[in-house]
Amino acid sequence: MFTNIHNIIQIPLFNILFLVTIAWSIAVFLERFRIPLIIGELMAGIIIGPAVLKIVHPTPEIDLLASLGMFFLIFYAGLETDPKHLRNTLKTSIWVGTMGIIFPFALGTFTILYFGGNLPQAILIGAAVSGTSMVTKLRILSDLKLDNSKLGYNMMGAAVFDNILIFLIISVIIKTSRQGTFTILDGFYTCLEVLLFFAITLTVGYVIFPKFSKYFTTRRGKGFTFALLMGFLFAILAESIHLPFILGTYIAGLFVREEIMSHSLFQKMRDRFMAISHGFLGPIFIMSIALKTDLSVIADNPRFILALFLAAFVGKLLGVYLGAIFAGNSKTDSLIMGFAMNGRGEIELIIALIGLQLGIITRSDLSVLVMVAFATTFSAPFILNHIKNGAKLTLAKED
Repeated sequence: MFTNIHNIIQIPLFNILFLVTIAWSIAVFLERFRIPLIIGELMAGIIIGPAVLKIVHPTPEIDLLASLGMFFLIFYAGLETDPKHLRNTLKTSIWVGTMGIIFPFALGTFTILYFGGNLPQAILIGAAVSGTSMVTKLRILSDLKLDNSKLGYNMMGAAVFDNILIFLIISVIIKTSRQGTFTILDGFYTCLEVLLFFAITLTVGYVIFPKFSKYFTTRRGKGFTFALLMGFLFAILAESIHLPFILGTYIAGLFVREEIMSHSLFQKMRDRFMAISHGFLGPIFIMSIALKTDLSVIADNPRFILALFLAAFVGKLLGVYLGAIFAGNSKTDSLIMGFAMNGRGEIELIIALIGLQLGIITRSDLSVLVMVAFATTFSAPFILNHIKNGAKLTLAKED
């Protein structure tokens, strides 16, 4: 009997079924406590994985679904990015997005170098702890009833600009790592390539695509399938010029917007991508990262993990706070933005996995980044709740 159970556990489809079941159970449980789902998914992956119970191990099948999960998470982030957020809050978006990247990036990079890391490793980890998650931000703002406030729009606009900067940095890191050398000139050329890629693809998406969208954004035209094809096409185009596929995927997600199709069709398409990215493939991606986590890293490097957490948390808080102040926001609103932007979520894990696949970071580094992502994402909503309730904020709703 036990032999049969063991054989069943070894079946690849059982592992996938088990991961999906765990993800669904976590979603039902954590929904009651308004805790970001990524927290439960990371914990579950660590517990059922090689680190603790050893029930599920990384397999090629899980890794393939995890890669698709990364694709859908980034595409959905682009889908949820409303360019109006940037237009309506441009000053705050630029200040907060820029300062919110510079401070944690600098502190994170310095921390890695101080603890003996090399420069490529330091830059990638610095970038990983600098990003902010669009999806985590949406959930935090919704839970705190700030999603339709001016403060909420400021944060979403800043998160959009934040993501664009992070993709730019990651593109430079990936391209130079593949070349094997790095010079300031190489970095400059790569930045130009990324900006040119942005310009061309956005022109296609916002000028050319709407002229033909009527043929593809109907139920008969299979709009969902066409959106997927666009996502894969731009991911391949990005890879073909040695840029990360997530850059092309994110831009493709920007193309799918309510202005080029009916409201009902857009909502149905959005719901489908939401279900796949956060109900199926996204959780598998998050838990696949957790399966690669080594808990012994915590015991071996407590000072390092604490230092990197402080660099990430304090750096983001300070950078966002100063950026918001410079943009003319109040001290209370600036403080709220500083804590809210600390929700790293899947962005940090995606960068970490890319770094591991390229050989820039090690499994130990990946484990450390998982711990930092866990700590920052877990702490942000609780601290925000305390600040919001203590300050007795009266937030005017947007028209």
